[in-house]
Amino acid sequence: MPRLWLLAIWVCGSLAFSDAAATPTPTPTGRWITADHSAVIQIFPCGADYCGQIVGIALAHPGDPMPRDWQGQPQCGEIILETAPMTNNLTGAINWVGTLRDPRNGSLYQASIAVDADRQLRLHGYLGLPLFGQTQTWAPYAGRTLLGCRLAFVPATSARG
Repeated sequence: MPRLWLLAIWVCGSLAFSDAAATPTPTPTGRWITADHSAVIQIFPCGADYCGQIVGIALAHPGDPMPRDWQGQPQCGEIILETAPMTNNLTGAINWVGTLRDPRNGSLYQASIAVDADRQLRLHGYLGLPLFGQTQTWAPYAGRTLLGCRLAFVPATSARG
């Protein structure tokens, strides 16, 4: 009888593990609002990789001009994130690893992104070693963007000055 219980436990555990392993990793495609609510980034497939483009910017005042990048070009439409898939050999989880460019000054950082179980995007940017980086959580964005990359609302924390 004890062997039958052990067999039943093993079968149930194997089925649960194989079901978890078969669950696909969520992709980062979609529109995401940055942690400080200052911008909306559209992440989309670009070949086998994923790219992120600025599609919405929160302005402190409705009449403010749209921000420009370090080269004097509008930030609206700028691709700031380029990543390629990388599978964790231990867990099977997929992270996308690549580069993130700060549109304000052109600084280039290493970056990894992953979508967690709560459908939040975790972006980890760093220089050199990931240990010396910072992680931000971006939420899915279902709001509107207006003509010219303006966000339909201006959160109190998004003043760009």
